[in-house]
Amino acid sequence: MDNDLQNQKNSSPQGALPPRKPQMALVIWMLIFITMGVMLIYNNTKNKYATWNQDQFEKELKAGNIVSATIMLDSNKTAEIKGEYKIPNSANVKVFPDQSEPFYKVQVIYTDNLDELLRQNASIERKVETRDSWGYALLYNYLPILILIGLLYFLFARQIKMAGRGAMQFGKSRARMIMPNTQKITFDDVAGAEEAKEETKEIIDYLKDPLKFKMVGGKIPKGALLTGPPGTGKTLLAKAVAGEAQVPFYSISGSDFVEMFVGVGASRVRDMFDQARKHIPCLIFIDEIDAVGRSRFSGIGGGHDEREQTLNALLVEMDGLETQEGVIILASTNRPDVLDPALLRPGRFDRQIFLDLPDIKGRRQILDVHAKNIKMSKLVNLDTIARGTPGYSGADLANLVNEAALLAARLDKKEVEMPEMEEARDKVRWGRERKSRKINEQDRKITAYHEAGHTLVALNCSKAMPVHKVTIIPRGVAYLGATMHLPFEDRYTQSKEELFDELAVLMGGRAAEEIIFGDITSGAAGDIEYATKISRKMVCSYGMTEKLGTVQYGGSDHPYLGRDIVRSEGFSEETSREIDIEIKKIIDSAKECATKILLDHKDKLEMLAKKLLDVETLDLKEIKKLLGIEDKVQDSPAAA
Repeated sequence: MDNDLQNQKNSSPQGALPPRKPQMALVIWMLIFITMGVMLIYNNTKNKYATWNQDQFEKELKAGNIVSATIMLDSNKTAEIKGEYKIPNSANVKVFPDQSEPFYKVQVIYTDNLDELLRQNASIERKVETRDSWGYALLYNYLPILILIGLLYFLFARQIKMAGRGAMQFGKSRARMIMPNTQKITFDDVAGAEEAKEETKEIIDYLKDPLKFKMVGGKIPKGALLTGPPGTGKTLLAKAVAGEAQVPFYSISGSDFVEMFVGVGASRVRDMFDQARKHIPCLIFIDEIDAVGRSRFSGIGGGHDEREQTLNALLVEMDGLETQEGVIILASTNRPDVLDPALLRPGRFDRQIFLDLPDIKGRRQILDVHAKNIKMSKLVNLDTIARGTPGYSGADLANLVNEAALLAARLDKKEVEMPEMEEARDKVRWGRERKSRKINEQDRKITAYHEAGHTLVALNCSKAMPVHKVTIIPRGVAYLGATMHLPFEDRYTQSKEELFDELAVLMGGRAAEEIIFGDITSGAAGDIEYATKISRKMVCSYGMTEKLGTVQYGGSDHPYLGRDIVRSEGFSEETSREIDIEIKKIIDSAKECATKILLDHKDKLEMLAKKLLDVETLDLKEIKKLLGIEDKVQDSPAAA
């Protein structure tokens, strides 16, 4: 850890940490100046003299009140004379007492007459000194002023200089240069994205050995756009490229180009590419490029001139008349649909690298990467966790492992075990268990029969996803209970029978309420919403009804106008009515199927619900042992 921090401190000026030694030196010099100023001002005040005229001095001299006289020979010929304490303080003579000696200090203009009087009086100590009047004046009169000016300079000059520099730096690039020896992330830290790694490896191979590609006449892509859902590792892959490339790497966010001043973004783009061309070959990574790369055809909403100027400058720098090879652009976004077509054409972003949500194999690899950093029991089955996390992104899986480690530490365990991993998985998906939530007995009973209905229908539908566990412990905000399913493998298509069984499982909770209580509750709202979405897709998108046939009945978004402002359904009111009828027919059929299954196994429904009221959570093995049946395995999404 210490070595990494030291390497960061020794990196380039853009990424270096601010040094502390100049700040300490400034404080020390300030203390020295303050001390010297106080001492000089004190001495100057201490050595202050009263000014006498010649007559007054002669009078005091003849009276014997002058003890000593020091004649300072300089251009002013000023004699400084000490008078005794017994000098009368008259209205015409103002004297200044010296606190350390019983004398007053006075001064008088030197003349030959005064010098002759001093020579004649043997009792007076007479001294003659020579001094430089300029140096004396500087030391006692101007040095305190100079010290104050120096203090003001050190206090405010640096801030004024930095403020002026900031005002002149608006058009300078904010890209941070990352040197090869400072980036520790490599491709070994990226899992579940093998195809994306292969495509970026081509860019790295070109940077390391461009001659190999030029020998066969190939040209490396000028840019690669990383796209995909949030949390799939786009920025992590860019960091790995920086760690593997061993060339200068410039990193900047799309929002860093946009400012309130017109033309600043375009100037920053030009400055960034000018810096990059000085370090050819090099890489530039623009994170969240949709901040500046949105389509210039803005339609109803009007234009954004500053953003369009920035985009135009970026387009010219990537592929214009003066474009040079050796600068490769990487960019990331999870909204490629809003980017300008000119930005995506070959010659600018030649290829789009899509990072999808990981499959079961990729999820296992990601779990292995993150599990290296925690102490994990040998009994933990990561394959089961990978199977139970369909739809999880890499960020979700990293959060899952971290939550499991935190939970194990909270329970004072020395290593993470399987219960903590499963609890962390459920927490990431549905939220934390809310055991402190007060639920009356009637609501607990309704929830138990509702979840038992889901579970029993899933066990008796041959195409339904296998049940993993069922609970009536509240989770998160919306869930009073949940029936969790666990597929054996990822599926990318679903048959009509699988979708119908999924609908039947969703309707199992509402059917159980009607059978047992003769009434219905609002607890099935989420099931009904999800079932309606599936049924609408079956009718409008999948062509799974005979009456409406294989026709797409869906809205089409205008490519340049607001998605919510202009929406065309593309079918008549009569067709819309038929769609609603078909959707209702499918859901009603699924509900009838669920009701029939529950009526045929009402005793098992009662048994399962009562057991849930007793223990609150049952896994698949416990359910099978309780009911004495074997579950039939296929897959489908979870019902809750």
